Amino acid sequence: MKRSVLKSGEKSSTIRNAETLVSLVRRRAENLFETHQLLCSEAVLYVLNGGLKGGLPAETAVRLASGFGEGIGRTGCMCGAFAGAMMGLGLYLGRQGLNGKGSKRVLVKARELYGNFKAEFGTTCCRVLTKRVAHDQRALFSQCANHTGEAAEMAARIIVEARPGLLDEAHWEFLEKRDSKLEAGISRLFTLIRT
Repeated sequence: MKRSVLKSGEKSSTIRNAETLVSLVRRRAENLFETHQLLCSEAVLYVLNGGLKGGLPAETAVRLASGFGEGIGRTGCMCGAFAGAMMGLGLYLGRQGLNGKGSKRVLVKARELYGNFKAEFGTTCCRVLTKRVAHDQRALFSQCANHTGEAAEMAARIIVEARPGLLDEAHWEFLEKRDSKLEAGISRLFTLIRT
C-alpha cells in the first residue's frame, strides 16, 4: 500500500528525497528495535522526533512512549509501534496549544494512519497481531521489528505529505545511523556499570 509521499506536480528530486526519508525512518526504527535499544513504541517516536527534528529531548520522546511497548504495558492491547506512530502524528500535526488549531487535521491523518495500518496488518491489536507467532520468540521478534519499521514509515509518509518543509529540516545523519548488536550491547553494559 505504498504511495508517493508528495502530490503529483512536485519536483522529482523532492519526491526522491521524501521517499529516501521515509525509507530511512523505517530502517532506523527497525535498527533500534532489532538491537534491543528501544521497544517498538519508543523506537518509532524517537526516530520521528529525532529524524524530523520534532523538538523533544531524546530522553523525553523515549519516556513518553515507554508505557506503550508490548501492546501497552504487556497487555497485548494496542500495537506499540502503532501507538508510537500515532504519537508522532500528534507531535507534528496535532493541536497547537489550548483551543489551538490542528485538531481536525490530526484526526483526519490519524484515521488515515489507522486505515493504512489495519489494511496492511488486519488489526491494530497487539494480541491479534502476535497470536500466530507468540510461541516462537524469533518469529515474534522479527514480526515486531517489521511492524515497528512499517508504522514508522507510514507515519513519516503522512507527516511529510502534510508538512513537506520538514524535508529541508530533516536530520539525515541521525536517520542514516545504524548500530550493530555488539555496539548496542556494549553501550547497555556501560550504562549498567555507570548506574
